[in-house]
Amino acid sequence: MKKTDAFRRAAALMAALSITVSLAAPAFAGTYYIDDGDIIITKDENGRQTVKRSESDTSEIEDNGEIIITTREQTITTQESDLEGPAAEDTGFGPVVEKNYQPAQPEDAEEPKDADQPESAEEPKSADRQESAEEQESAGPQPQQAAPAAAPAAPAPVNPKGNGVFGNIITVINKCADKALKLTLKDVKIDVSHTGTENYINPEAGKAALSVQGDGNVEIELDGKNELKSGPFRAGLEKIISAGTLTLKDDNQKAGSLTATGGSYSAGIGGSYWGSGENITINGGTVTATGSYYGAGIGGGENGSGKNITINGGTVNAKGGSQGAGIGGGSDGSGENITINSGTVTAAGGSYGAGIGGGYWGDYKSGNGGKDITINGGTVTATGGDRGAGIGGGSGSVSIGSGGGGYGSGKDITINGGTVIAAGGKEAAGIGGGDSGSSENITITGGTVTAKGGEFGAGIGGGESGSGSNVTVSGAAQVTATAGKSNGSYGAGATIGNGGSMTDEGDPADGEEIQADIRGVTTGYIHHIIYEQDGTTIKREWWEPERPQPNPESPQPNPEDPNAPAEESNEVSLGTPILHVETLEGGPLPFNARQQGSTLRVTSNTLAARLHGTRQALEALQEQGVEQIQFVTTLKTTTLPVAELLAEGGSRFALEHNGLVSRQLSAAQAESLKCQMR
Repeated sequence: MKKTDAFRRAAALMAALSITVSLAAPAFAGTYYIDDGDIIITKDENGRQTVKRSESDTSEIEDNGEIIITTREQTITTQESDLEGPAAEDTGFGPVVEKNYQPAQPEDAEEPKDADQPESAEEPKSADRQESAEEQESAGPQPQQAAPAAAPAAPAPVNPKGNGVFGNIITVINKCADKALKLTLKDVKIDVSHTGTENYINPEAGKAALSVQGDGNVEIELDGKNELKSGPFRAGLEKIISAGTLTLKDDNQKAGSLTATGGSYSAGIGGSYWGSGENITINGGTVTATGSYYGAGIGGGENGSGKNITINGGTVNAKGGSQGAGIGGGSDGSGENITINSGTVTAAGGSYGAGIGGGYWGDYKSGNGGKDITINGGTVTATGGDRGAGIGGGSGSVSIGSGGGGYGSGKDITINGGTVIAAGGKEAAGIGGGDSGSSENITITGGTVTAKGGEFGAGIGGGESGSGSNVTVSGAAQVTATAGKSNGSYGAGATIGNGGSMTDEGDPADGEEIQADIRGVTTGYIHHIIYEQDGTTIKREWWEPERPQPNPESPQPNPEDPNAPAEESNEVSLGTPILHVETLEGGPLPFNARQQGSTLRVTSNTLAARLHGTRQALEALQEQGVEQIQFVTTLKTTTLPVAELLAEGGSRFALEHNGLVSRQLSAAQAESLKCQMR
């Protein structure tokens, strides 16, 4: 007969319970149940692996295989699913309940007459009739049939919280440096946030939902939905500082996820109170890590740094608590040696913390904020909290409104590929320094990078009152750098360079632009943007480098199809007599002129130069639809409206650049020049 749903559930329950063994004996397939209490897994220096319930438990068992931790309810659900599948319907297949399952019988019991009949055979219509009195008497006394064997009693759940959540903890200790301890979490939900107390007079640390310790590596496979929530002063997934590496992965591709929430002063994943989070690798799965106040999302707790953190894949969402970085340092902690190779990463710093990098004040002992941060690929969105850089340093101010040291610095940041969006919080750079923090050695060799400074902050460079230096863009990197705006008290930040500041007299001072090293650019560019105070209207923008375009008089062949016609160019012929670029002493200089929409960009790769031309040139350009001329030299870009130049009434115009200084000559001065014509 076809099994009923009730029978299937009963069979699944019996199957699950029959393989459920307490820690006094080996568990089924290395499977242990968080329902039954705490679990401590230890691999000693020689690689011997044991499992027990508590430190005082003397009934530990040796289990050298991969450990699976799950819940009994999850196992029963899986068993039911197996029994209810097509195979179970058609063949009676199940993980434990066999096809020809029969209740247990006494050894001397007679075999039922229909024992050999197939399960699907029809019973005779008279099968239910009662035997006559004569038949019963002639048959004599019958042996009593034994009752079905009872399933092992399920242990009472320990510390159940409801909805599959338990108040038990997992401790993993690997003392063997040569062998990894491998563990699978399968739909494990732990909440011990109620343990401990934050009482300032008599504080007591709570429990860590899962603590990883020892100098050996620990690999955690994520299957299903897992949640870890710890008590005060403990990280959600605690990684005690050691030489061992904690690796999270989803190799089984079973929609593995982990949500880890730290208790007060602690990280979501990494360091607890006064603890650093080091040697953490994420290879896959969906990982969400939330730090409590003073803790990073992934990295350090209060006074703890986040170091040697690598993301190779998966989807990672990391949010720091107040003063903590999204990925990196907790309050008073730096973020160092952080590498993203692939995956989708979203990192948001809490107030005063960087998205990726340093926490508030960084590591004040070493002076580091965010350092040695490398992005090789993936999609990365990093948002700094108030006064924290998107990528780089957290706030470096000692207190709000006062000057800080170098603790909010962002140094040695490299982007080689991927799509990167970095937005600084108020008074911080998109990439570089936090509030009062400087930046140096920012290198971008590839990928698409958007860096936006917060109020007073540079797009790439220093935070408020901080400097920016040694910025290099090369290869095919496509970089957009947007300056943070002024608030009227402090000046605006540079697109690439220094943050805005205030003079000794109390006047706002805009951050100084610096020239990025673009000598290695091939097909890439830097797009500089400065907005008006409304944040939507572009006040000024420019691109670099200005790459040469084919001359219409000598069209270049299409490399993909030599017989195809050459592309048209809107470049102004370099032989035209109407525009000239020369040294400040009057010697001719090479230049490139190109019309982009209503803007004519005139570029000369030199520090000091003079652009000049005739009124007839301006009128001709106006007829071509040119409304403004941009003069671009190595360190300076100036925009001249054509209508305003014509309104001056002179026969010539001239503009000079000398480094970062720009000077427009009057009509009389321009006419007096003894210009050499090219």
